[in-house]
Formats: sequence, structure tokens, C-alpha cells
Amino acid sequence: MPEPEQLTVRQSSRNYWVVRSGASELSGGVTRQAAEAERELVRRLRARTAKLRSSAPRRPRAVARPPR
Repeated sequence: MPEPEQLTVRQSSRNYWVVRSGASELSGGVTRQAAEAERELVRRLRARTAKLRSSAPRRPRAVARPPR
């Protein structure tokens, strides 16, 4: 599994702080502190999702049936 991109906090041109991953803006806040809290939340959610996916049993993929 590829390493997720680094989460960065940057100020937008409209005095709004955004959390970015590559070119995507994921979340943000009015203050830098709020945006940093959002970044931490996204980081924790990514880690939790990865942990759940790695420990979950593999299920067969659903195959679409042709219409009757």
C-alpha cells in the first residue's frame, strides 16, 4: 500500500487555513489552531481506517449480475 501524502496546513488567500494533501484541500478552519486540529483528526482517521482494513477478514468482491 502506498504511503499517504503528507498533510500540510496553509493559509489561503482569503485568510482561511486549509489542510491539504497534495493538491486536494481536505478541511480547514478560521484559525491556524483549528486547521491543525482538523489535520490531527484526519491523521487519526487515516490511521484508524488502515488498522481496521488490515485486521478485517477479506471478503469476495461483489460481481454484478446481468439483468434478466
